[in-house]
Amino acid sequence: MSLGPVLGLPAAENDFQNSFVQKVLASHARVTGRTLLPGLTAREIWSGDFALLTHRGGPEAMLNYGNRFALDLWECGWDQFIATPSSATAPDEGRAARAQTMQQVIETGFVTGYEGCRISRTGRLFLIQDVTIWRLLEESGESFGVAAFFRRYQRL
Repeated sequence: MSLGPVLGLPAAENDFQNSFVQKVLASHARVTGRTLLPGLTAREIWSGDFALLTHRGGPEAMLNYGNRFALDLWECGWDQFIATPSSATAPDEGRAARAQTMQQVIETGFVTGYEGCRISRTGRLFLIQDVTIWRLLEESGESFGVAAFFRRYQRL
């Protein structure tokens, strides 16, 4: 497994990380057989009314992409977000369930309909609902991390 890239803040200067975002979307189609966010540009995805986030894979599984919706929900800036291990997005008591779901993603390629408690950088709890989580796979089949997408959440 290769680790996904460390990315800079999506902005006009880097085309809102378009090549990475397109790779994530292509992987979703490859793994799930479904198209996610058809016709949206990377700029529209960056400012969308949904969360799209990824982590790099590997033992630390550091976050490496989150759109503005995800950053706002986790109450942090870009540099804080990409310095966060994916496991730290769940409160301590929710990490075992999260780990079990991640194992299922590794084994089956993706899960849909996931629901789980998460914690923001400032300690606010929220429930993410109807989440799709999938392995990020190159065309060659090599993994470059994991992605998640959801629209619904509830503050706790």
